[in-house]
Amino acid sequence: MEVARSGCAPLAQALSGAAVGDPAETVVRRLAGEDATVTTLLAEYRPGQVPTAMDAIGTALDECADGFTATVDGAEREVGEIVPELAPEGIDQAMGWRASVKGAREPVPVESVVLRVGDTLAYLSGTPTLPASAVEAQVAKLAAS
Repeated sequence: MEVARSGCAPLAQALSGAAVGDPAETVVRRLAGEDATVTTLLAEYRPGQVPTAMDAIGTALDECADGFTATVDGAEREVGEIVPELAPEGIDQAMGWRASVKGAREPVPVESVVLRVGDTLAYLSGTPTLPASAVEAQVAKLAAS
């Protein structure tokens, strides 16, 4: 992945279903339904790495709110305005946002949230929406771990 503005790379990674930083282990799940396609990436980090990843995403949300351009798998994508969303409670830390991503076709709405419990981050992205039930289920799983 290449990002025109390097400070936007953590946000581009999170939007595309990739982990920020260098987690020790990752697991990816995709679910396509009638109303949405949801990608969940669970990333287990080494002690002390999670704050760095979360800080990088938070900084990118601030610096890249007006959008940016990224090349993913050889295809250029324009990410429009990034709008912060309320993030769920009940875990150590969370942040959420929505954006519009345009490739060769019409812009597609994307909603994302990053959830943290201890040294684990869960990245969830949904197009055209991120169902509340998917976020609630992941929060419950993380909170129980």
